[in-house]
Amino acid sequence: MGTLKASSGRIGQYKILKTVGSLCKHLLETELLSEASLFKFLGKYKTIVIKPVFGPDEIFISHENAKFEIRSGAKITTVMNKEEIYPHLICNEITQNYYIIQPRWINSGFIKSHFQSFITVHRKSASSEWYLKSKAEKYSSVFGRFFYKLFLQKIKKLSIVVAKKLGESFPGCNSIVIDIGYNQKGNIWIQDTALHFPKSKWSQYLILTDKSTLDTYLPDTDLFSQVTFNDFLNRYHKVIIKPCFGKEGLGIVQISSNNHLSYEIHTGRKKFTKSSLEETYQFIEEHYLSKKYYLVQQKINLAMINDCPMDVRVIAQKVDSNWKITGKIVKVAENDFFITNVAQKLLSLEDAIRYLNISNLNNDTLESKIDEICISAAGQLEADMKEINMIGFDIGITDQGNLWIIEGNYNPNLSMFYMLEDKKIYMKMLKAKRK
Repeated sequence: MGTLKASSGRIGQYKILKTVGSLCKHLLETELLSEASLFKFLGKYKTIVIKPVFGPDEIFISHENAKFEIRSGAKITTVMNKEEIYPHLICNEITQNYYIIQPRWINSGFIKSHFQSFITVHRKSASSEWYLKSKAEKYSSVFGRFFYKLFLQKIKKLSIVVAKKLGESFPGCNSIVIDIGYNQKGNIWIQDTALHFPKSKWSQYLILTDKSTLDTYLPDTDLFSQVTFNDFLNRYHKVIIKPCFGKEGLGIVQISSNNHLSYEIHTGRKKFTKSSLEETYQFIEEHYLSKKYYLVQQKINLAMINDCPMDVRVIAQKVDSNWKITGKIVKVAENDFFITNVAQKLLSLEDAIRYLNISNLNNDTLESKIDEICISAAGQLEADMKEINMIGFDIGITDQGNLWIIEGNYNPNLSMFYMLEDKKIYMKMLKAKRK
C-alpha cells in the first residue's frame, strides 16, 4: 500500500509512544495494513480492527470455524477463504492510501466486563503542563463509570504520559483525545490517540473555556459518543452535531427529541423521523461518524427574522498588534435551514435589531458587548495559534438578547460584506488585512 510519509497519523503516533517503556504494555500491537500483516494478525488474534491512518472509520474482521466475518458500519460480509479478505478490502472497503491493523482488545464474549472512554488531555500552550480536561464514556455502563473512578489515578497518569510524549513531537498541538479501554481487573489499553490541532473545533472550545469570563457565552459541548449524545438529548431535547474539522456548515446536523416518542434529524432542508433513540444513533453513525470526528452541542434558540434563524458574523483583525473589530454583518438563514451558512438575507446589525423588536435590546449596548466578547476570544485563541491575524466569529443572539459564541473561523469569507450597501466596512477590512 505504499510508503507512509505523514508521521502525525496513527502509525506515527504509535511509534512515538512505543519508545516510552511505561506505555508499552498498554499499547495494542499496530502495523501498517498489508496482505502479509493481515495474515499475520489473523493468525494471532480472533478479532482484528483496521483503521485509516487519519480519521475515524473501523473495519472489524473476526473468524470462527474457518469462516471470516467482515463488518464495516452496518454492512456485514462473510467469506470462507482467508485469501479472499485482502482483495475484498481493497475493492470494497479501502478508501484511503494507508491503514493500520490492530487486535481488537474487547473479546466478543466479555463485552460487559470491558469499558471504554474518550479522555481529553489539554494544555494552555506548548510551555504549559498537561492536565485531564474532559472524559466522555463511549458506551453507557454503570459498571464502567465505577471502574473508571476506581482506576482514575492510573488512567489520568497514563494519559498525561501519552500527552507529554506526543506533545514533544507535535508542539503545535495542545489537545489530545485518548481512546482508553479498561476492565474489572484494572488492565488499561490505549485504544487510539487523536491530535486536535488549533483548527479543530474541539481544541477551540477547550481553549475558550480556559477563560472563565468567556465560559458563560459558550454552548455546552462535548465529543460525540453514544453516551454524550443520549445525555445531551435528555438535557436539551434539541442538539447540534458538527464535525471537529469542517467549514461552510458541511456535515452539521440538528436532532430533536419529541418527548422520546420520536426523533427528527434535520440536515440542510431535509428532515428524517426515527422512532427510537437507537435508530437515530445508528443513522448518525452510518452517515456521519465514519467520515469525521464529531462534537455534540446544545442547540441555541436563535432569534428569528421572518421565522428564519439569524446570527452575527463578527470580523476580528490584528491591527498594529492589537485585536480590533472591523466588521459585523447579520446572516439570516434560508427557509427551512437551521444554520445561517446558507443565507437568504444579509443585514447590518442596526437593521436586524429593528426587525427583531426585542424591547431590552439597545444597538450601542449590544455592539459594545459583542466587541468585548470577540476581542477577548480572539486574544485567547491567539495564545493557541500565534500566526492568526483574522478570525470570523459567529455570534448567536436569543429572543431575550443573550449572546453566544457559536464558533470562530480562522479563514473567514469577507465577500459577504461587499453585499452591504455601505462598502466602507468591506474596504476597512481589506485595508487591515493588507497591513
